[in-house]
Amino acid sequence: MKAKWLNGIMGLIIFAPILLMGVWAVTARWPWPDLWPESFSLRGLQEIWRQGGRLGHSIFTSILVSLVTAFLATAFSLASARALLDASGFLTRLIRMTLSLPFLIPVTVLATGIHQKMIQWGLSNSVTGIILVHLIYSLPYSAYLIHDAYQAIGVRLEEQAWLLGANRWQAFMKVSLPQLIPVLFTSFSMAYIVSFSQYFLTLMIGGGQVQTLSILIFPYLQANDRTIASNYSLLFLVITLVVLAVFQLAIKIYQRHYQTVKYY
Repeated sequence: MKAKWLNGIMGLIIFAPILLMGVWAVTARWPWPDLWPESFSLRGLQEIWRQGGRLGHSIFTSILVSLVTAFLATAFSLASARALLDASGFLTRLIRMTLSLPFLIPVTVLATGIHQKMIQWGLSNSVTGIILVHLIYSLPYSAYLIHDAYQAIGVRLEEQAWLLGANRWQAFMKVSLPQLIPVLFTSFSMAYIVSFSQYFLTLMIGGGQVQTLSILIFPYLQANDRTIASNYSLLFLVITLVVLAVFQLAIKIYQRHYQTVKYY
């Protein structure tokens, strides 16, 4: 009974803000201290519809940047986690500390330095530059998740596969990778969300010329236009859930494909 109450409370905490955004999305006037809007309007939906091609291009750019960032962050984290299994002592601590630097250095300071380098390299105001800077901030989230998981799994089962005739690639693909799939999905999701919701770095490195969904939302938040901001926020949420659902489906297909034992 207690567990049901806790689940109900957690569900309320999660879904109450979403329901509130849904109400604000069609609200025209909601004065304090009324508990319900005074009038309703479709102004937010009309504003999104008027964006037309600009909105579509922003959504495409946001998804592209976030997918590439999440893929690179997960791939680099997986490679570094495998390398750290063979490392020990000071080297391991140094790598972990280096991965923590984006958390320790203020974002404005780091972004300013990165922006100067992007200008020198000719990557400012470009999608490539935004992907690189998003990768810097997404990598720590992915790295710590995958490093801990790989440390728990270890390489003993891979070593047994080597003794049975598998090469290193076969041992990794058929022994370690299936065990890492859940944490890889978590890592990918975390990196995707961090990149998809990034505003300041996108604005600074993109120079306002690369339009993403977060760039479109922020002015309405700054102007305290909750109606339009709520519509964009719901769109933001739906896009994120759809992308992650597609990726989850791909993982399930992969797991079904490799659920039978295959000889090397």
